[in-house]
Amino acid sequence: MGRGSAVTYLIARRRAWFATITATPSGNVELESRQLELLERLILDVRAGRVRSFELTQPKPVSVVVTD
Repeated sequence: MGRGSAVTYLIARRRAWFATITATPSGNVELESRQLELLERLILDVRAGRVRSFELTQPKPVSVVVTD
């Protein structure tokens, strides 16, 4: 997947995850906040070219290889 497409994909995943948390909070605010922080960091790392591949497990497992 191209770098721009990977960033777009991750932003969409972040928005969906945030919507899920907002709609049905699990009560574990620290865990949910940490997951959002990790996703935001991954977005920045992919955008900056520091990450060439990543895997996400929610909502379904996906593995992405980033190309330039």
